[in-house]
Amino acid sequence: MSNPILRIQLLRKLWVHLTPREMYGISPPDKIQRSGRALGDVRRNELTHLLNIEKQLHEKRRDLGVQNKEGVAFNESKENTKDVAFSQFIDFQDVDSEKSMQLPEIERMLVNAEELSRYEALERLLRLQKLYLLTERIILGIDLNEIDKGPLDRRWFNRWKLNACEISNGALQQLWARILVRELRNSGSSSLRALEFLSAFSLEDAESLNRLASWTIGDFVYRSALQALAGHYDSEMFEKLEEQGVVRGVFGKVLSKTLRSDSDHGFHADLTVADKSLRITSVQPRNELHVPAYMLTSVGRELMALVAPSVDQDYLNLVIQDLHARGMAVEVSENDADPSALQVC
Repeated sequence: MSNPILRIQLLRKLWVHLTPREMYGISPPDKIQRSGRALGDVRRNELTHLLNIEKQLHEKRRDLGVQNKEGVAFNESKENTKDVAFSQFIDFQDVDSEKSMQLPEIERMLVNAEELSRYEALERLLRLQKLYLLTERIILGIDLNEIDKGPLDRRWFNRWKLNACEISNGALQQLWARILVRELRNSGSSSLRALEFLSAFSLEDAESLNRLASWTIGDFVYRSALQALAGHYDSEMFEKLEEQGVVRGVFGKVLSKTLRSDSDHGFHADLTVADKSLRITSVQPRNELHVPAYMLTSVGRELMALVAPSVDQDYLNLVIQDLHARGMAVEVSENDADPSALQVC
């Protein structure tokens, strides 16, 4: 049974790892509680403010939000074209030709670099703050039975921040928030290698991860069932996944998964595939069942725990058919586990 007190403890564990500068603009839950305000109302206001700041920042970077001395916004690209004196290909009739060909001095270059650095630093901070709020929302929505109360590994968290601050896409931010939740719940459950893999993730990779998760049974994909699906099996996708180190058995030696019985009387094994649970039984006395498989690597198993798609029903039907042909009975039931609750095998 879920313990709501553990959610509060996990939230505190998240916020205690953040410095006051990282939280500048957002409030920790304890402070909100002491003020007597509703957490949801405060978070909505803070998120709206962050989005407004982000919009202003983007306008400034496009030179659309620069202000003159009176504080009136104007378009610098139109108002200050006469000050642009660093390209010999720009010809102004009302300025000296020698001046128009001048290149900027080091002082102006340093000022320009400093401004760019400030904008980029604020952009990264805004992304991180939105990720912290997203992580908090995930924590408040999951069921918890136990958590690791030890601190986050500083090296892991620093690597997480270094990579996560570059992610602006909402779908990819979900993955970064979920892997942080997993690490908060169980320190050491997510490796630095998984962070490295996610840092190079594209939307196409995220889609491949979801598709793979819809076929994954524990730590393997039922190869013969998947290959029998016309229009579902993508050989190029699996070749790329093996090159990335997510699966094994695509090239070279054909692999199989050994299912072991947990009963001395007949065969019995429980498996999970996406949002379904499978109970495989047989009255025949056997300890093992070998099925053709693509095997997930350790980093592949870590990544599978970040997504929770629905099962590919056509694929599941073929899996059941193949197991029936091997003399097995299969019972299918719902599996309601959330992605952040899944554990690495």
